[in-house]
Amino acid sequence: MHMKASVEKQVALGFGASVATLLVICVFFCWIAENSITAQGWVTHTYEVIAALEQGRAILADAETAERGYLLTGDERFAQDTRKAQSQANDWLATAQRLTADNTEQRKRLDELQPLIARRLALLDNRIQLRREQGLSAAAAAVGTREGAGLSQQISQYISEMQATESQLLKTRQQKEQADARMAEVLVAGGGLLACALGLISFLMVCRDLRLRKSAEERLRQNEERIRLMVENINDYAIILLDTKGNVVNWSAGGDHINGYTEGEMLGRHFSKLYPEAAVRSGFCDEELKIAAERGRCENESWHVRKDGSRFWANAVITAIRGNDGQLRGFVNVTRDLTERNRLTGLLEHERHLMNQLMDSATEDIYFKDKESRFLRISRFHAGRLGFESPAQAVGKSDAEIFSAEHAQQARRDEEEVMRTGRPITKEERETWPDGHVTWALTVKLPLCGPSGDIIGTFGLSRDISERKASEEEIKKLNEDLQRHTAQLEMANKELEAFSYSVSHDLRAPLRHIDGFVKLLEKNATALDERSRRYLAIIADSAQRMGALIDDLLIFSRMGRAEMRQTKVESDSLVHEILESLQSETQGRNIEWKITPLPQIKADPAMLRQVWTNLIANAVKYSRPRDPARIEIGCNEQNGDWVFYVRDNGVGFDMSYAHKLFGVFQRLHRAEEFEGTGIGLANVQRIVLRHGGRVWAEGKLADGAAFFFALPKSAH
Repeated sequence: MHMKASVEKQVALGFGASVATLLVICVFFCWIAENSITAQGWVTHTYEVIAALEQGRAILADAETAERGYLLTGDERFAQDTRKAQSQANDWLATAQRLTADNTEQRKRLDELQPLIARRLALLDNRIQLRREQGLSAAAAAVGTREGAGLSQQISQYISEMQATESQLLKTRQQKEQADARMAEVLVAGGGLLACALGLISFLMVCRDLRLRKSAEERLRQNEERIRLMVENINDYAIILLDTKGNVVNWSAGGDHINGYTEGEMLGRHFSKLYPEAAVRSGFCDEELKIAAERGRCENESWHVRKDGSRFWANAVITAIRGNDGQLRGFVNVTRDLTERNRLTGLLEHERHLMNQLMDSATEDIYFKDKESRFLRISRFHAGRLGFESPAQAVGKSDAEIFSAEHAQQARRDEEEVMRTGRPITKEERETWPDGHVTWALTVKLPLCGPSGDIIGTFGLSRDISERKASEEEIKKLNEDLQRHTAQLEMANKELEAFSYSVSHDLRAPLRHIDGFVKLLEKNATALDERSRRYLAIIADSAQRMGALIDDLLIFSRMGRAEMRQTKVESDSLVHEILESLQSETQGRNIEWKITPLPQIKADPAMLRQVWTNLIANAVKYSRPRDPARIEIGCNEQNGDWVFYVRDNGVGFDMSYAHKLFGVFQRLHRAEEFEGTGIGLANVQRIVLRHGGRVWAEGKLADGAAFFFALPKSAH
């Protein structure tokens, strides 16, 4: 009985001890499970903080990119993108404050970071407003202060420090999580030995564990939802989650934007659908997954295909996803469209090709120099002139190693001035070469700017003008000789005009005497025989002709010396006035006049009257044998000139003698047939030439003539 009681007691004690032991194990297991869940929560929390920090960096980068776009183009869409990024930055700061509320050190950094971000965003607004109100140059000047770059660097440094802190926390928390997991495994193994005896207790503990696991899974699902929302807001990259076979299990909004497919269209389908058929048949997609599984990562650039069938060049990074046990769980495919980058690269290559072609084929001296006036690059033609076999041999050398010291020093002073003022210099310079020969060059030097706009040297373009300078010197000598001869000719002309005027004036006195005595003799003409009266008539007529000749000579002389007073002249009115003055010569004649409208011109009225009088009077005179006589006066426009003409159906002239028409004392008809002195047309030519025009005639013997004079329309 006592033994039974003792056994029962021992059983009870054993059972009690077992129960107590299991209870202790259960307590420890629960404690470790809670720690594991807590640690897992902190790990997840740390991932959220790291992702949030990276998102903040991306938001600020988007704001700066949009600001640069607006500064360059003035497109308000970029300004709207900047304002959107600013709003996102404020939301991000609130999220970051919430996530770092438990970390005093991170909260302190965030408090220091917040005013920097506010200043940076305010600076973006300021530059956009400056670009909108004052233009690109003012905004570029503001950018040149580098204030924004300094703020961006400080912000990036703060974010990097916060990420480093979170990364260290992540490492520590992961280690704690792994330690808790290992301890849980030991306890589960020990508890398994007592599972048969304590099934109920184990069952209860398993149920509790299941409840805890379900709670953890719910938290994990929530975290995954947050990550999914964050990924969906990235449109510049297609982030695709694949299973181990390459089938799509998650599709980001960036995939819609880049590939054109929606999530519903791609879920469950193999990612090879995004590649050309030829690449798929060659096993390219399977090889990418194989490399990513073996090496952890595979990156390449290749053609991709959109939903509409169009192709685009893209960069794709496939990263393997493995669990804590090392087992492959799937892949992440991050794709970026490189179309725009390739376009810009192509343009850059094209410009580089054009530059190389220019430097190789130009027949002028083209060169780039650094701030120390050393050659960075020169044209092949310039290299040959400097005595180098190739342009590369001149790189690093200066003018002091090639030209005389005087020329090198002057070139250095010019280049320093260009770099100091930022303004180009154009000059003709004398080049003294080492062998002593001298050349002349027309040189243009401009500031050479780097990508940031800072002056990093000079750009020069020189053309050899030695032949031109020699020609100019020769022309200068010829001009001096010409001026000397012109002065002599002017003096001779003045003397000739003075002589003509003096002779014409002095001849008037004897002509007056002749005319007076002829009139006295005519009073006693009854005492003279017929022959004497005829001689007397010839003397009187010759004296009158001589007087007319002297008058014409005086007019001709005055036309060469008179000052021109150009005003607006109504050609129509002037011609009709001249016709009225010629009524004594046209009275009793059968003349058919044809006068077209004439333009208003700018000329010397008196001189122009002389031109029209001579030409119309000649037409009236040389059409005298015709009945009816036809005289046409008109004008037309040719090659920027007003071309006036007087045409008649008179006796005309032989064109072989046309060159004599406008010479002094040149007549193509005998004085017995038609009166005149042979000076009128010479006077016409002199007046027209003084107006910058030209004069010519056309005619046919016995079939009329036409006289033309052209005056520049631009002068009017």
